[in-house]
Amino acid sequence: MKKLKLCILIILMRSFYGLGYWEWTPQTKKWINPKYAIKDTPKEQFEYAEEFRKNGKIELSIREHKKLLKHYPKSEYAPQSCFILAEIYREKGDTKKAFDYYQKIIDEYPSSPLVLSAIKIQSEIAEKQLESKKGFFRNLFSRAEGKAEFMNKVIENSPFDASAVDRMFKLAEFYYNFKEYDKGIEVLEKIIKNFSETQDAEKAKFLKIKYSLNSISEVSLDIDAIEDIKNQIYEFLIEYPNSKFKDEIKNIENTLKEKEAEKYYQIARYYEKAGKKSSAIYYYKKIFIQFPETKYGKIAGEKINKGM
Repeated sequence: MKKLKLCILIILMRSFYGLGYWEWTPQTKKWINPKYAIKDTPKEQFEYAEEFRKNGKIELSIREHKKLLKHYPKSEYAPQSCFILAEIYREKGDTKKAFDYYQKIIDEYPSSPLVLSAIKIQSEIAEKQLESKKGFFRNLFSRAEGKAEFMNKVIENSPFDASAVDRMFKLAEFYYNFKEYDKGIEVLEKIIKNFSETQDAEKAKFLKIKYSLNSISEVSLDIDAIEDIKNQIYEFLIEYPNSKFKDEIKNIENTLKEKEAEKYYQIARYYEKAGKKSSAIYYYKKIFIQFPETKYGKIAGEKINKGM
């Protein structure tokens, strides 16, 4: 019987002390574990958490601010705790957690005066992320998506503020440098839609032409993509006859002629190799007549003169 009582006592002691340090509180006449205790008001809880932070006890401050968010999520101190947690994690180098706590302010406390500051800091984090050189040997596509995730979220949070268009151009350029042309074009189309009456729309339309040109596959025989770019150029020059991008558009037109001539040349070569001489001659003549100044126009002329 004594052995049984001793075993029960040991089990109870292990259970009790296994949960950590406990204190007896005369007010409640209960044992309370400070780790889980919460102050009577959000103000007290906030000040308690901040006292730890001022004394350099950062982990304890994090714990207490999180408790405030859990137990007093609707209080006026909740967005402040979110902001402080974001700042703490940013100082610790945990960018993802910092960004998420700033986002929590935007999502859950949209009327808070801290929202604008949260977006501004998120933008700074996103720009650094785009410029980061880390993860060079990771998969190119997933790396691009991961780096762009923050900036996409910032743009979603504030698509029309004064800095939004600059963020969009930076994101579009980021995708362009990663050869994610279609994603870059999607961003440019947002600029064209959201800022249609500004000079930014002109720049976005020019860049869309540039990105579209680079998106054309070297091995594809699809002429429709080229026709689409030609239509974009035509509409651009009508809308902006005195555009500052006029010379660059001219260079793109020349490059486009080379690409179009190359596509037809690939088709001509296909028919030539297949032994379909008449079809091959048809395309060689088309190249020679429509694109005489291009490299493929000259090659096509030689093919015609030699009768292939």
